[in-house]
Amino acid sequence: MLRMNNRFLGLALALAGITLTGCGDDSGLPGTDLLGDSGLPDLPGGDLLAEQCGIDINCEGGGIAEGNASISGVASVDAFFQSVINFQGKADNISAGINAEIEGIRADFGIAADADLEAALQAQISANVEGSLTIEAAGPECKADVSASLDAQARCEAMADPGSVMVACEGGCEVEASADVSCDAEADLKCTVTAPSVACEGTCQGSCEVMLDAAASCGGTCNGTCDGECSAYSDSGGTQCAGKCSGMCTGSCETELAAEAECTGTCKGECTVTNPDGGCEGGIRASCEAKAGGSVMCDASCDGEVTPPMVSAECEASVKAEASMNVECTPPRVRIDYQLKAGVDAMAQARFVAALENLSVRLPALLASIKKAELVASAGADLGASATAAIQGGVDAAAGVIADGNLRVAFGVKCALAEAGKVAGVIGGSAGRLEGSISAAAGVTGALGL
Repeated sequence: MLRMNNRFLGLALALAGITLTGCGDDSGLPGTDLLGDSGLPDLPGGDLLAEQCGIDINCEGGGIAEGNASISGVASVDAFFQSVINFQGKADNISAGINAEIEGIRADFGIAADADLEAALQAQISANVEGSLTIEAAGPECKADVSASLDAQARCEAMADPGSVMVACEGGCEVEASADVSCDAEADLKCTVTAPSVACEGTCQGSCEVMLDAAASCGGTCNGTCDGECSAYSDSGGTQCAGKCSGMCTGSCETELAAEAECTGTCKGECTVTNPDGGCEGGIRASCEAKAGGSVMCDASCDGEVTPPMVSAECEASVKAEASMNVECTPPRVRIDYQLKAGVDAMAQARFVAALENLSVRLPALLASIKKAELVASAGADLGASATAAIQGGVDAAAGVIADGNLRVAFGVKCALAEAGKVAGVIGGSAGRLEGSISAAAGVTGALGL
């Protein structure tokens, strides 16, 4: 805690009209001992000081609840408050996005706002689908913005420019897709190309078309002849199958791939090749993927765990939080397979099919938001647990500046210590709303078996 002794009070008031008429951050008052246990009291004549120096003696400038992080004048303390504000904004935005997708799914399936979403979805699936509805979905790919960690470090340690520092990435680091791109010995180059159709020598994401010269089973769309029942035909005579074949297919079989997989035929979508000859010429993106147990140095986007740069102890919490909060998660590809029941009301079934078509768009966005929500929620929990140490560490680091008579920082620290008690409430409020949205989304994923 802080105190202001009588010697300093007298000196401050005596020099108020001289030293403080052109106040900057440093009042120029030497030999001031402000550290103690009793708290920093209001100064007699504080209104005059506030008027002449612009110092917020009574902490009336607003705090984190009002979106203001510039409270103490101590870089590390204010950087921590800024991370708390950033968490609140990101958590609330993600929560709103999840809620919007859930409301859309309810509307698509005609489920009332007060109905049990999971039970209602399961009931509709049971009423309209023969057997079970299956969904294949790859996990959302999330990339951390390395620059956010470096900017947070610069803000916390009062650096003018973070420079070209790199951080360790336990995953893949985005690099320029070009002919001369390369990775070091501890990483593999992954090059992704796309075209209407390509012969893929790596993994395919999209759809894979395989030519069937002889009759064979087809788990996707059969384009040709089907010796069983076909769900759709491309000709009026009903001889050329262009849908699901319950028997054997001859012609071609096109299978949608929810996740990256090997394709022995033609890839329609994106093909990713490992360590291709000639770099990544013509690629749409490239990355250096750390080999097992290793990491790569990265200054762009990282799709794995980011180890923040080395920082002072009082900056560690905010820099680590920014690394976890500033992520972008790409919606995954989703594949929905089902067979409609016979004898069901045609109009009701049509509405169900239309809702499933919308679900194929809403579900990837929802899954990406859930993953991002989990990462941001974890960052919020770490911030809350680190609040006392981070703020006290910043105050301790500023002790010398305060002792030299920096009035602005002295009063700023007083305000910061008062503001510290609000951190738990701000984080807890947004974390609670985020957890509520994640729980609500579980009604969708639970009904779909995800």
